Amino acid sequence: MATEPRWPVDRIHALPGQVRGNALRAWGVHVARHWGPEAPDLVRDRLGLDDKTLPDVPTKRHWLPMYVQIRLAHVVVDEWLDGDMRRFEAVFGESSGTGDKVMRWVATKLGPTAVLRRASGYHGSVCTAGRLASTANARSACLDFRGADVFGNPTWRLLNMMSMRTMFSFMKRDLITLVGVDRGPRDFTIELGWV
Repeated sequence: MATEPRWPVDRIHALPGQVRGNALRAWGVHVARHWGPEAPDLVRDRLGLDDKTLPDVPTKRHWLPMYVQIRLAHVVVDEWLDGDMRRFEAVFGESSGTGDKVMRWVATKLGPTAVLRRASGYHGSVCTAGRLASTANARSACLDFRGADVFGNPTWRLLNMMSMRTMFSFMKRDLITLVGVDRGPRDFTIELGWV
């Protein structure tokens, strides 16, 4: 997925739907820590957004166009990671570590089965596009994303696969299977297995 060609910018910007700001975590704080205090403004400039629309630490009160999540990753990769999307995973994992510590603690205590069973509700609370059906048992889960153009975007798919690896890492659980399945231009499934 990391080597799949990106969609053209105009196609990404045309994606319908919105993503809740807290899904982007403290992106600006993290970018500034790595690449200097001007880095968040550079990202916003590349995206054509101001700091009121895309603050360094967006909250659940902020709703952003769907393209922001994808284009933000592209800008970081292009500006500081030599265009290599695979290198973004380490940065993604670090930024996830700056998230709500209480939420991470609760997720660790609940374990992957309980968290992944609740993924459908979480998706609906942070994204207005498409739907997610999630099933999970003691050692495996399936996240079935359906009915949204964004689910066909290779960067969106990669970011969601990265989020699964990151979640298992902070839970200190061994993820033994992580497979992304292309179900069509508006559908994507993530299959997971763990010990």
